[in-house]
Formats: sequence, structure tokens, C-alpha cells
Amino acid sequence: MKKSVLGVLVLILAVAAFSSASGKSPKDMGVALIINTNLGDKSFCDLSNQGLLEAAKELGFRTKVVELGGDTTKQIPTLTEFAESKEWDIIVCGTYNIRESLQAVAQEFPEKKFILYDAKDDKSLPNVYSVEHLQNEGSFVAGAAAAMLTISKAPLANSKKIVGFVGGGENTSINDFLVGYIQGVQTVDPAVKVLISYIGNFKDTAKAKEMAIAQINQGADVVFAVAGGAGLGVLDACKDKNVYAIGVDSDQAMVLEPTRPDLSKIICTSMQKKVNKTVYNAVKAAVLGTLPYGKYETVGVKQGSIGIAKNKYFDAIFTESQKKEIAELEAEVMSGKIKVQTAIGMDNATLNKIRDSARP
Repeated sequence: MKKSVLGVLVLILAVAAFSSASGKSPKDMGVALIINTNLGDKSFCDLSNQGLLEAAKELGFRTKVVELGGDTTKQIPTLTEFAESKEWDIIVCGTYNIRESLQAVAQEFPEKKFILYDAKDDKSLPNVYSVEHLQNEGSFVAGAAAAMLTISKAPLANSKKIVGFVGGGENTSINDFLVGYIQGVQTVDPAVKVLISYIGNFKDTAKAKEMAIAQINQGADVVFAVAGGAGLGVLDACKDKNVYAIGVDSDQAMVLEPTRPDLSKIICTSMQKKVNKTVYNAVKAAVLGTLPYGKYETVGVKQGSIGIAKNKYFDAIFTESQKKEIAELEAEVMSGKIKVQTAIGMDNATLNKIRDSARP
């Protein structure tokens, strides 16, 4: 009880300090979240909105969410509209897909504050805070788990040493998932091959399902869906073909369980990118006036922002020895003993070499 009262007191004092310093209290502020695609993906976008709403509930500021539906031509006009408005103090956007548009508008409106999550502001603009997830670390563990299943006698595993990866778009963030996944697979068994497909967007569930089925027909018995809303098509394919799936961003087995328990049963784990935690922390700090604009930060396994889901499905599918091995690999990533490769800053030649090393 004492800790709870102390926490509330600290928050009240922080809000008061911010109000006196800036002349504007949180309840008079507006924070806009601009989403590249759409809510309802049970993954990245929903988590982003969740983080915003949690911060708003705690501090009392106004919010607005705009869904761009994957239309990149709407990025700059929408960002400009909110930057011009005095109603919105902070504009929040995510992923590399919107980075250049945000940077262009941020330079045009230097007095407006921007948060860019899941991408790096490589221009180090003084009115932009950027934070990136070390998804390669969690994907390494997911890859190791996938390899363990495909070489095992698990009920849905076949005799072939093949796993799959279906990405939404071919960009730095998705390839960061991929290189970590490949390294994890090869750490467990270098003979396991990885089939790789890119949908080209994060909405087309039909194309995602088609690509996943093609991989399964080639022998993949575990498929990693890294495609936002489109990834639901991958999960459907795995359910229809009776193989394992790995979800992404949220704990998709538990998120989908109330409406799609048939999908939950084949999701052995999910590579959780806790975007809700990232957005919550960044927005809260921005509203309280403590966010370090102009700075770029990363969050990963060590910070608890990245990791694989260990729910009842995970417990039922993996053996005790497999779970022990997974935990040991996680600890080695956390300690730095295992250095996970990253696509961030990687040249195309190196990336292609890694992909080629994994293909059948």
C-alpha cells in the first residue's frame, strides 16, 4: 500500500513540475497516433494504440488515432495537418515505412514534437525522439524454437528439416527479424533450411495465406508470420495444413483464443515486440516533459521489451528439455554471450549471403 501511495505522489509531483515548467498541463495536451495501416490486426497496430490509451488514461491528455490504410501518399498530408494544428502537441508514428515522411514534416515544423517508434531517426532531428526494438534478439530465440520443433518428434512436425518465414514488406525492420531468425535456426541445427517470402504489404491476408501454403507444401512445418494484419493469413494456412505457426508482436495465441481458438492451438509461441510498452513509456515521458528529443534508443530482451510468449500452448508443445534449452539461449542473449546479427546498417551483399545460406 505504501509503495502504491508513493507512486501516485511521485506522478502528481511530476505532473505539477511539468505544468509549472511548460505552462501546459497534461489534461490540456493532445497526442495524435498515425498508423500506417489499420487497427484490428491483433498485433503491432493494436499494441501501439493500447500503449497510447494506457498513457492517456493515466495522465488525462486527449488522443486521436488516424489509420492510413497502407496508403503512403497520405503520410505527408496527414502529418502536415496535425503539425499545423495547435490542438495536437505530440505526433506519434511507427516503423521505417513512415520515417522519411515524418522527417520531412518534422524539419518543416521544428516547433512540433514527434515520436518515431520502431525505426531510427538517422538525421538526429532535435524535435524527434526515436526508439527501436531489437527484434533480432527475440527472433533469434524464435528461430531456435522453430528448429527444435522441426527436428523433433512433435505431433505436427514432419521428417524434413525446413521452417518458413513470411514477412510483410522487405524493409530493414522485417529483415532484422529474418537475420535473427536464421541465426537462431542455424545455432540449433545448421542443416535446417529456411523458406523466405515477402508479401509486399501488411494487409493482404489472402496473399499471405497463399505464400504460407506454398512453403508448407515445400516441407515447412513451422512458419513464422512477421506481417502485421496480413499475418493472420499465415496463421490460417498453418491451421488448414496442420503445422505450427509462430506469431508476432502480441501473444497471438492468447489474443486470438476468445474468437479463434482453432488458430491458438497451432501457435507454438509468438515473438513479442511489446510496442504497447514502448509507446506508453515514450508518450508518458513526452507529456511529462522528460523525453530526450534528438536522441535514439534501443530496447530488447534485456529491457523486457522483446521475447517469446510462454503460455499454455507453448508449455504443451515444447518438451521440458526444449524449454530449458530455450531459456539458456535467452540468458546468453541477455548477457551478451550470444551476439545476434542485425539487418540494421547491414549492406545488401551481407544480407543476401545470410539469406542464401538458409535457403534449401
